[in-house]
Amino acid sequence: MLYKIKGPFQKISEKFLTSGMTANQASGWGVIFIILICCVFYIPTALPKYSWLSGLAPLFIFLRLIMNALDGLLARRLNTASPAGEVFNELSDVIGDSLCYGFLGFAFPELFKSLIFVIVGIWFCEFVAVLGKSLPHGVRRQDSLAGGKPERAVYLGLIAILMATTADQLERKVEIILILVGILVFMTGVYRVIKALKGSKGAPYESKTLYGR
Repeated sequence: MLYKIKGPFQKISEKFLTSGMTANQASGWGVIFIILICCVFYIPTALPKYSWLSGLAPLFIFLRLIMNALDGLLARRLNTASPAGEVFNELSDVIGDSLCYGFLGFAFPELFKSLIFVIVGIWFCEFVAVLGKSLPHGVRRQDSLAGGKPERAVYLGLIAILMATTADQLERKVEIILILVGILVFMTGVYRVIKALKGSKGAPYESKTLYGR
């Protein structure tokens, strides 16, 4: 869903932070914001008096999305795109999401199963997205049923806001959100499978491995 506004979002991102920045620098800042998100989820569990820090997570999440939009935009504009850059970008996306959601486990250890459900769904969804490029007429699948990367960022920000502002039945509310996120992410993965197969329908296909056919 939110992928539909990626174009306007990239234009906003370009105006927000492009002065002299390279694609690698944008990727590096994206990693820094992932680390900051993890920190503001973890620190309040060790030092309760800093519970207000979780309220900074939405800001870091938004900045991470900006950096993620910028790295690809700058790589294309500066003609610095490379296979290594694409591999790093894909890995940082899926590992970053896994870490951000995974660090919620420090604040909500009883929600371990729900978090694993979401994280496995993220890997499934993003694996299918990349797998789409290997099929005939293949493209990186960004189809979404409210379970793509931008939506997952919104849900994570919502959880952070609840952590900073809500005490009443907080764990139960977060659990409900995580279950819904997991369902939407898995649905998105299945939807991407359907769209990828539909996009390659009727085209010749030959399976190859390192050892031949």
